[in-house]
Amino acid sequence: MLAPRHVAALAAAGRDRVEVTRRIRLAVISTGAELAPPGATLAPGQIFDANGPALAAAARAAGCEVVLQERTSDEPDDFASVLAQAAASADIIVTAGGISQGAFEVVREVLEPHGAWVGSLALQPGGPQATARFAGVPVLCFPGNPVSAQLSFELFLAPVLRALAGLPARTTESRRLTVDLDSVADRVQLVRARADDRGGIAPVAGPGSHLVVAMAHADRVIVVPAETTHLPAGSEVTAWVL
Repeated sequence: MLAPRHVAALAAAGRDRVEVTRRIRLAVISTGAELAPPGATLAPGQIFDANGPALAAAARAAGCEVVLQERTSDEPDDFASVLAQAAASADIIVTAGGISQGAFEVVREVLEPHGAWVGSLALQPGGPQATARFAGVPVLCFPGNPVSAQLSFELFLAPVLRALAGLPARTTESRRLTVDLDSVADRVQLVRARADDRGGIAPVAGPGSHLVVAMAHADRVIVVPAETTHLPAGSEVTAWVL
């Protein structure tokens, strides 16, 4: 529904019709037998599912309608069943986990027979990546570590979703480091950071892709080129605004 001020603006312009676009319908599937829903009492060996809620929230912020948010075990039949359910209602499916080099990588196991590309990028966090089509629906498969999944979404999918929804593109800006920053050679680094009110910026955590709390405290992401291994304080860097 249009807000009253928008209706008034259209009336003033002599218009009684507007063009609308259906929201992209997106499904989120997080994988892992160890996952428990937020708020549950954890059994030994369990952890909370951070990816499902975080990716669903990111999708809504990018203009999507989230039609399914589910967790599955590492059993191929379980994952395939939820995947089929997602494909029946979604325009795009996003998965988290199950694409690395381990012995029980359920997303890889189910989607590779459907022609999935599964590989690794020179990116940290977010090296393991995969893409596929299942029942004609595009599937983007992100790593299971929460920060890797969130930053992969922001890098690869959010710009497309925002454009389809008619939302403004992500804001990027130049800022100056307030501390030295070291980076791994030959990989693009996505560094969680926080800006100050003087044009400065500083990392809020190390490169670990499990540090969810640091992601919550970040309001920027510094993009460090693959060829850069050290940036002294005062260096100008490019940052995404979260």
